[in-house]
Amino acid sequence: MQIHNDFPLSEVLWYKIGGKAKYLLEAFTREDVSRTLDFIEKNNIRKVFVVGLGSNIIFSDGYFDGAVIRIVSRSEILLRRTNSTEQTSRTDISIKKDGVVTLFAGDTVGTVIEYLMSHNIIGLEWAGGLPGTVGGGIRGNAGAFGGDMAERLVSAEIVEIHEKSFSTKVLTKEQMHFAYRNSVVKQNKKLVVLGATYQLVHANTKSLEGAKETYYDNIAYRNEKHPLDFPSCGSVFKNIRDKEQVEEVLSLWPDIKDDIEKKWYGKVSMGYLIKRLGFSGKKIGNAQVAEKHCNYILNLGGAKAKDVISLITEIQQKTHETFGFTPEVEVEIVS
Repeated sequence: MQIHNDFPLSEVLWYKIGGKAKYLLEAFTREDVSRTLDFIEKNNIRKVFVVGLGSNIIFSDGYFDGAVIRIVSRSEILLRRTNSTEQTSRTDISIKKDGVVTLFAGDTVGTVIEYLMSHNIIGLEWAGGLPGTVGGGIRGNAGAFGGDMAERLVSAEIVEIHEKSFSTKVLTKEQMHFAYRNSVVKQNKKLVVLGATYQLVHANTKSLEGAKETYYDNIAYRNEKHPLDFPSCGSVFKNIRDKEQVEEVLSLWPDIKDDIEKKWYGKVSMGYLIKRLGFSGKKIGNAQVAEKHCNYILNLGGAKAKDVISLITEIQQKTHETFGFTPEVEVEIVS
């Protein structure tokens, strides 16, 4: 565990946005997570927030008068420092019989997939290019290309923070109450993902090659279609899934019916909607709606949370004026 005082969160969060935190507590192992919670208890800290890489978070510009716990695997830190791609040995990933694997929350999704494929285990390859850690992905039920983090989950190891103590428990997939980009952990700020068990598949040569092709194709798609030259928080808004809302959009834009049915998995793409409403390239301060994918808001350098939130508000207002409903944010806004 490492303890930092009055730490600028913009230095560690994916978006490069965020004010200072009174404490940044970095946890690299399961044991470190326990140590951070001991520190919080001993120092009577009441305000706590947990992050991984912070790839789906907008942290406010103000002072966070509490502790931010950052859970990132030590193996990930070492791999990044040495720029290594070696996938031979990991103490935080356990492969059991019948394709059952256990993962630490601080592992990044990409390196987990590559490690497992190097051991002939497949089932998460749809997540190629998905940023963030296992814990963060489970918390927000991250997804893409028709898959999500809940799909093959068996159970999650959870830490519950009490007023003067903490406890661990295991929640089944059903008890996690997964929904579209949501879970019980995201709804309850006192719950923290510590680890997870997945039911995956032992691959033969053909299926392994197919999984690798899917994984690298999805990475290539993201590199081609998503604006990755500047920091962002990924998709800002949830795509429109509510049947009545989809019908509202279709009543004004009937020409996108085929895209909804064949391209967007029955949803309305918020990237498309934002672009068609005229927000492509719009800037407030150094925050800009990406022209390449309009559901991204880029940090062009030194953008503030207030700039991003102003753009979000304008998009919500215009959508409500046009269709009569307000789109829901996917990104989490922390004040």
